[in-house]
Amino acid sequence: MNIAIEKFMMMTEKIANAGKTPLNYGTDVLIYRSEIHIIKLIGDYADLHVSEIGRKFGVTKGAISQALKKLERKGLVEKYTDETNNAKLLVRLTDEGKKAYSNHEEYHNKYDKDIFSYLKGLDDSSLEMVLEFIEKTSEMAERHI
Repeated sequence: MNIAIEKFMMMTEKIANAGKTPLNYGTDVLIYRSEIHIIKLIGDYADLHVSEIGRKFGVTKGAISQALKKLERKGLVEKYTDETNNAKLLVRLTDEGKKAYSNHEEYHNKYDKDIFSYLKGLDDSSLEMVLEFIEKTSEMAERHI
């Protein structure tokens, strides 16, 4: 068990440190890990509103609003009013945002295909164990914020 905990801690440190170095994802601007994952979410789901993005990431509407302002200044997203509810602001990717989204997808397909193959090869029981582990470690992370 100690080896598993040690390997998990080392992995989380690598992930945390990776977020400090921005990449351009084929655009003219540098994009941080947290920003590209917001872009991915917006690209995956049409017509997301600001509150919904916050809920999906488990952060406040204010935190997401600040991140979206940065992404707007970078020309990657744009906000617009929901036609069915003028009180709601929706978010969509600009052409540059779509380019970053596509390049991010290609990046993961290139560098993470081994883990994707591994997960696809698991039987239902094993996959359920992996999902439970992710759930438990996510809960643990919440306690450490």
